[in-house]
Amino acid sequence: MKPELIAGSSLWQTVFVSFAAVLMLFQIARGWRLGLPRQLVRVVAIVAAYASAFFGGQVLLPLLRPFIKVPDFVISALGGVLLAMIVYSVINTVGTILFKRTAQQESSVVRLIYGISGATLGLFFGLFFIWLMVVGIRSLGAVAEAEVNARVPGNLPFLQERRLRPDDPRRRSQTKIPDQNSLTASLARLKKSIELGSVGDAVKQADVLPSGIYETLGKVGEVFAEPQRAARFTSYPGVAELADHPKILALRADPEIANMIREGRLFDLLQDDRLIEAANDPDLAARVKRFNLREALEHAAQPSLLEAETQ
Repeated sequence: MKPELIAGSSLWQTVFVSFAAVLMLFQIARGWRLGLPRQLVRVVAIVAAYASAFFGGQVLLPLLRPFIKVPDFVISALGGVLLAMIVYSVINTVGTILFKRTAQQESSVVRLIYGISGATLGLFFGLFFIWLMVVGIRSLGAVAEAEVNARVPGNLPFLQERRLRPDDPRRRSQTKIPDQNSLTASLARLKKSIELGSVGDAVKQADVLPSGIYETLGKVGEVFAEPQRAARFTSYPGVAELADHPKILALRADPEIANMIREGRLFDLLQDDRLIEAANDPDLAARVKRFNLREALEHAAQPSLLEAETQ
């Protein structure tokens, strides 16, 4: 069993719980101020915005394509976000015009009813936003934790390091452990912190996402943190099939595309006509949909004989 480089912190958990409590109180106070009708409008606005983001991207695709030079799936995502923001703002504005706030009600009884009902909905809004934070932290943290733990001594790179000559430069590069203050390590520590003790049990029980999602994300971090496992991933039949597609082969053979990737010019890469043509290719898109990511990750994550000797 490999030791873990990153441990949870009770202080970090306390900070997270405190922030969640402040957020909850803010939403309750805001709900009291807005009143029930405006809170209900917020609910409708959020639901409509999510629906618009999910379905509206494809609708806006033909309109935005002449103005935005990126692959269609990026245009669809941007269009969905833009449409969601517009829908949310319009519905909220209409609610502000049609309904009064709690303080604007003339009757004290009506103000009390507005305030209590609005604060109750504010409680649910707070819980919803906290759940979104938890999902985001656990998702990103699962990848970061696997990536950090993949560098624990006992993995294959460390075994190879012991077999290298002392003056071999690869010896130093393979023993590089992530900075404890790096973003990756911080995300891993934050995830482990909110999963500590009774608070962690409550977090796991309240998270409605299947645990398999976090396991898959963890495998992604674990596989791509180790060159040997990343190589096994690329050798998986489904990945090899995608890599051998004519559009992908053309991109791999293009020196200009390779330079963009090497230099980190991702925005220029997304705007390149050759990449856009490949990303919009229907045959390649169909193969990507058929690709089983979970099986490929499980294949890559299985330790080799040399790795097993160190565990």
